[in-house]
Order: sequence, then C-alpha cells, then structure tokens
Amino acid sequence: MEKVNLADVLVKEAFVLDHEPFHSKEEMFAFMASKFKEAGIIDDEAKYIVSLEEREAIGSTFMGNLIGLPHGKCEAVKKPGIGFCRCKEPFIYNSFGESGEVKYVFMLAISMDQGADHYMRVLAKLAGLLTHEEFIDILEHGKSYEEVMEMIQKYEN
Repeated sequence: MEKVNLADVLVKEAFVLDHEPFHSKEEMFAFMASKFKEAGIIDDEAKYIVSLEEREAIGSTFMGNLIGLPHGKCEAVKKPGIGFCRCKEPFIYNSFGESGEVKYVFMLAISMDQGADHYMRVLAKLAGLLTHEEFIDILEHGKSYEEVMEMIQKYEN
C-alpha cells in the first residue's frame, strides 16, 4: 500500500490563510472552486460545485472541532488536490442537517480516474491528523504555506 503524504497533495495556489469568514458554505465552495480553477486542478467550477453539493446530499462534511471537509469527485477535476482555507473567525457551516462553526476547511478535488481506495486513504489520513491538538495548532499558527508544509511533514514523520 502506497504511503499517503499530505504535503504531496496540498495545493499551494489553493492554500489561503486568514480569510474573512464566509457568509455560507456555498460562498466558500465558490471561493475554493475558483482557487482550484486558477491552480489548474479543475477546468469547470460549476461542475465541481455540483459534485460538492451531491456529496453533501449523502452525508455531513462538518467534522466538529471547527473543521469542514467538503469533497467532490467529477470529470471537471483534471488532477487531484486538496485546498486549505483558514478563516480569521469561524463561520456557520450547514451540512446534511448538521450545523456548526468552521474555521478550517480542507477541500478535496478527486479525479474520476483516482481510485476510491487512494482517496479514502487521503481522507482517513487527514481525518486522523485532525484529531490531534498539535496538528490543529499547526493550522492555527502557521504563517505561510511553506511553514505549514514543513510542520506537517515533521508531524507526519
């Protein structure tokens, strides 16, 4: 089984620190989808957003602990990637009948040819890391993409 490294899939162009809080999850979807399009991760924002909404319709992506983990799989995804956004303040995140405050968003873009097992390993790895206070601390206090990546790599090893 191949080792999953978050540093390999976190997209620098879709890594945003200290964004103003979003008014809604949908506003955040549009913002992050535009970052993925700029980075060449997706080629169609609307199709990708539909895939996020379809995923939301089958279960919550609100993880608690100020974390949202939305993900979409569709043909608009040209290469898999993970975007990250840290908001200055939490915003209300409604997902599949659950509602809570979110400050940290990890958004996954999954390509159609990416095996479900790989994507599930990435999701499991991320979910596992997000249970650790030290990892959340990295997300809260990191000053740049490079600094956060360096801390994640140390933490993963």
